[in-house]
Order: sequence, then C-alpha cells, then structure tokens
Amino acid sequence: MKRFSKRLLAIVLSLTIVFATFAFSASTSASDAPGTDIPLIYVVGTGGHLIADNPDGTTRKIFPLVLPENFIMDTVEANIGIFAKAVITQQWDEFCDVLYDTISPLYADLMLDENGDPRDNSRADIDSRDRINPAKVNGKYGTEQFKFNYDWRVDPYVTAEKLHEYIEAVMAATGETEVALLGRCLGDCITAAYMEKYDGEYVADYISYASAVNGAEFCSKAFCGEIYLEADGIERYVYDLELATDSNINELIQAFVTVLNETYGLDFLAWSVNNVYPDIYLNIVPRLLRSMYGNFPAYWAMVSDEDYEKAKETVFHGTDTATYANFINRIDAYHYNVQVKLPELWKGFREDGINMANVTKYGYQSLPIIENADVLGEDFCTVAKASLGATTSTIDTVLSDDYIAAAQANGTDKYISPDKQIDASTCVLPETTWFIKNMKHANFPDSINRLFDRIINIEGFNVFSDADYPQFLVYDDETSAIYPMIPENMNTTERYNPDFFKSLKKIFEFLFGLIKDAIANSTAPEAAPAE
Repeated sequence: MKRFSKRLLAIVLSLTIVFATFAFSASTSASDAPGTDIPLIYVVGTGGHLIADNPDGTTRKIFPLVLPENFIMDTVEANIGIFAKAVITQQWDEFCDVLYDTISPLYADLMLDENGDPRDNSRADIDSRDRINPAKVNGKYGTEQFKFNYDWRVDPYVTAEKLHEYIEAVMAATGETEVALLGRCLGDCITAAYMEKYDGEYVADYISYASAVNGAEFCSKAFCGEIYLEADGIERYVYDLELATDSNINELIQAFVTVLNETYGLDFLAWSVNNVYPDIYLNIVPRLLRSMYGNFPAYWAMVSDEDYEKAKETVFHGTDTATYANFINRIDAYHYNVQVKLPELWKGFREDGINMANVTKYGYQSLPIIENADVLGEDFCTVAKASLGATTSTIDTVLSDDYIAAAQANGTDKYISPDKQIDASTCVLPETTWFIKNMKHANFPDSINRLFDRIINIEGFNVFSDADYPQFLVYDDETSAIYPMIPENMNTTERYNPDFFKSLKKIFEFLFGLIKDAIANSTAPEAAPAE
C-alpha cells in the first residue's frame, strides 16, 4: 500500500512538473509570439484596386490599368514615321500631340475633376471596415491584421477622415483604447495628415516606413518636368533589374549595356534626349500630367518642398489657374501644414508621449531619369528624405575620412553605418531610426514585422536596445531575413562595378555561339524521307 502511494505520488509529481514545464513554455512562446500588444493600423502604399459606378448600377474596375492587346507594338509601328520625322526636322509638335492622344485615354477612368474629387463614385475596391478581424493569436494582434486600404488619388486630408473612422471601428471591435500606426510610402503621407489633423488621437506608436512623406525623388522631379538621362545611372539600373527570366540572357543584356556605356554609346543616347527635352517638355509634360498623376492630390504629397512651387508652375502651365483654384488650395493645405512642418510635428508628437520611429531602406539608386541618380536610396525614396535628415554618401561611394574624423571628435560616430554610407545623427529622430540595406522599395518581408513588433511592444525600444536589431541592418533576399550589418555582409553594391573585358568576352561568346549553331544547322544532313 505504501509502495502504491509512493508510486502514485511520483506520478502526480511528474505530471505536475511536466504540466508546469509545458505551461511555462506556452507562456514564453505566447510572449515571444509574432504580433503586437495593441492593434497596428497598417496604411498601405499606392496602387490598390479602384472601382467606379456604371450608369446601370453595376461597377467597373478602373485600376490596375489594362492595356489593349499589342498596344505598345501597335503604337510604335503606327507612329515610328512621326518620330523619325521629328528627329530629322527637330519639329516635335506633331509627335507630342500623338504621344498625348495615345497615353491620356488610358487614364480617362482614373481622372478626378478639377477640384480633385472622384467622378462616377470611383473609390477603393475594398472597404477596410468590412474586413476587421479582432481575434488575437497567442495574445497578439497580427502585424498586418488591420490593413487600411484607400483611394490613393484623393486629398490625404480626405483619406485621413476615413482613417479616423477605421481606427475607431478597430478599437470598437477589439475593445482597445489606443492603436499603433504604420505608414508605408504614400501611406505615410496619409498617416502624417491624420496625425496633424487629429493631433495623434488614439495613437500610442507611430512608425514611418519607406516613407514618401518628405518627397519621392522621381515623382518630385517629374512634376517639375526635370527629366534627365544619366548614362552611368542607366547602366547601374540594368544591374538592379531582371529584364529576362533566363539568367544567361539577363547577364548578356547587362554585359551589352556595360560595353555600350564604356564605349560612350549610352552617353550619346543620353545626350540626344537631354539636348531635345528642354525644348519640348512644356509642350507635352504639363497636359500629360494633368491627365494622369498630376491630377491626383495625393501624388502632390510626394513632391519635395524644394520642387513644390516649380511643380505647380509646370503642371498648370498654359491653364487658367482659376479653374484649379480649389485643387491648388487642397494641395497647398497639405504641403504647408504637413510636409513643411514635419520635423516640428514629429518632435511635438514625441514630446506628447507618442513613440515615434522610422525605418528606411537603401542600397539602390534612384531611377536613372533624374540628375544625380546615384543619390543613396531604395529605387523610389532617397535615404535623406525618407529618414528625415540622414547624411549620406552616393550609391557607390562612402563618407569622407574627414567627415568621419569630425564625427569621432564630436562623439556622433556611433550613428555612422559600418559601410560608412550613412550618418544617422542628423536625423530628426536618430535613436529611433533604423536603416535596412539591400531592400528595395516594394519589398515587405515578414522578417521586418519582427522589428515593428519590438518597437511597439517594448517601451523605450531604440537602436541600442537589441543586438539583433541595431540601427543598421542588411536584408538577405535569398532567406528573406534581416541581419545586423557587419563587414562580411555590408558590401552589397559590387554589382555596380562590372568588368568591361569580361562583359565584352560574354558578348563575343554569345555571338560565336550563334554563328556556330547557324553553321551546324546549315551543314546538318537532311533527314531521309519517310517511306
């Protein structure tokens, strides 16, 4: 009997230990589980699906745009003569008219009215309020659980009102009294408008991610009409793209562009365009922009302050500005109340107790159709703009030795990246601004969500809080993971330094291969006819 009692006690104790261990493991995994302690409202970037009403009560999709079959080839074939004539005569009026008549109809359904308001009740295809799921998993809300979709054409202040409604709906569904806010790209222009309009109401944490809130270089320069081809930028850009699904063909294209650039072929192409463009841009750019992106108030939010007034002069060139008075008042209200005041707004929110953070990506140049395409960025937004003030080198250089020595002397060298391309000390929020190298603008891997989780869940979390998430990180495209930047992984731009002779060799090998195949095919015996 005593032996049985001891055995029973041993079993009970064993079960207790097992249960306690399991319970501890469960609680540990729950606390470390992916997700946020409060709802994170993720305001997406541009390009969501849009619909409009038909007269018969049905709806039609107006975005994404669907090009007619063979549109590009048919257009080129139909107008190659007009283009050739313009090149020979240097009279571009007819070509500009054809270009406008070809492109503007594609955007007809997307056009807003002169005030910047939607026509035909056009709107976002998804009403985010219909998709609110308040459930938690392991005690956490999913990092992308509360995704706010919107009409990315309209005035950010108008969208801010809808965002306010969505936030209140999320809080009502979850029972929470505050939320975190994440604005990505154009989405950060929306969150900034919300923060200014509602003074950060309900917001405990605010993360600006891959942000265009301080301007997106390509959009900004395009609205000014400042298009400029840069030969070296074109070559670098080809090494950032996959122009063919076959890797050998892709490498061949890259080799050809390198050889063309080294033999001044790209310089001649760039010079030809840059020489003509200043004489014709006012004939085509203003009316083309008014029929597409210049017609969207939200896109004006991505025009930098230094370009803003010139952009208005360009886009509204040749028009009666009274026609667009309400439109201009709208874009002015956002520009001068939000973008121009960003530093003081951010600092004010932080002083009010809102946890402010920024995550900026880099390792890529801007599109090679602007001057200084080698500015450090992530192919859409520059580091200096997105981070609100970081000092940077160009894409293929580093900060000077004198600059770094000065930083060491004043004690700010801890904010300089291991690759010596960024000084974060000049940011508005240097201790809560992270940089991720080798990640393009469109990339949004799940691994970055773990950084967002920590920023939101851990009070006082900053760039010195966690050795796994220091100020400077590197993205590995193969594993979709982010790692601390160290000397072994920080040099990710070697692709921009191709060898001319290796590129030339690759081209000749390809050509000789074609000749060899052609000879082999011409000398091959014909198959005997079947009996």
